[in-house]
Amino acid sequence: MKKISIIFLLSRSRLNRAGKCTIRCRITYLKERHEFAIGQFVNPANWYSKEQLAKPPNEENTFVNTQVSLIKNKINQAFLLLQLKGQAFGVEDIYSVYIRRIFKKG
Repeated sequence: MKKISIIFLLSRSRLNRAGKCTIRCRITYLKERHEFAIGQFVNPANWYSKEQLAKPPNEENTFVNTQVSLIKNKINQAFLLLQLKGQAFGVEDIYSVYIRRIFKKG
């Protein structure tokens, strides 16, 4: 069984006016990568990359952590859906299913 890797990283080189940087998600599958911004910002001093969490717990960091968890779950769902189909797929297919499920109406 092939594994998928989902990690969240900061773009530390690009701080906004509030001193926060964007969080990016990197999906790796079969040695292929797809990286995208998740639309969330965090103070770099509050991001713990080993734990993939923003700390200390406060309203803002809790919201960011919830969004990160939701995104990870939706990507895993897209991966499982593609596995169930039984056809070959790549990281771009995983991302496409993830995006379609996010923007699906109704």
